Amino acid sequence: MGLIIFLFGLIFGSFANVVIYRLPKGKSVISPGSACPSCGKHILFYDNIPLVSFILLRGKCRFCKKKISARYFLVEMISGILFFLTYLKFGLCEKFFIYTFFIYCLMIVGFIDIDTFLISDVIVLPMIVLGLLFSLVPGIHNNLSGISSFLYSLFGVILGAGFLIFLSIFGKLVFKKEAMGGGDVKLLAMIGAFLGWKSVCITIFFASLLGTIISLSLIACRKKTMEDYVPFGPYLGLGALISLFYKGITFMGFFIN
Repeated sequence: MGLIIFLFGLIFGSFANVVIYRLPKGKSVISPGSACPSCGKHILFYDNIPLVSFILLRGKCRFCKKKISARYFLVEMISGILFFLTYLKFGLCEKFFIYTFFIYCLMIVGFIDIDTFLISDVIVLPMIVLGLLFSLVPGIHNNLSGISSFLYSLFGVILGAGFLIFLSIFGKLVFKKEAMGGGDVKLLAMIGAFLGWKSVCITIFFASLLGTIISLSLIACRKKTMEDYVPFGPYLGLGALISLFYKGITFMGFFIN
């Protein structure tokens, strides 16, 4: 079953690549079929097998021989691994389907943010609503149920959005520049809707920690400067993943529902 879940993750990862590429451009993610970004030739079905086709074609288009970004392979692999890890954590139950959907959207939003420095409202806003609705599923927040579970998620939305709004205002007053984008505010609200307020705290902690470490490393390697904008969405996504897998475990003195 774990292998089947992993393979499904690869397939969904292949579609995620389409969404990541087309959604910011305002193109349909359904049609036309996949094509080479260099020559525009439609990709044959046997050249569209997740991971395998990329390896067999050595990362090049069959027709024009131009290189295809290794990120296509990476997204498929990440998707498969995350589907598998979620299955190991929760088993094949309601939580698995809800959280794999959540993770899948996090991944898409994160990669779009890397490319465009924008977080897609088309994904994030409906997901906030869905997260609140899913909070009513029995057992989604472990020992909470009904209105208690819903309020746990609702407070997560308020805390997530409120914290980043405060940080944005503080940054403008102190540093006289944009400290946090509106998309990040909505993304953390989405994370709060699905995971609850305690997980928002953990998400912020790990997102800030990872963001600082990676950013300073890039600056030290002269890949970035202090003035460069750094997309925070991917770090929030990583923080949310860590928080998700902490569910049911005591962390920093409190039990994560």
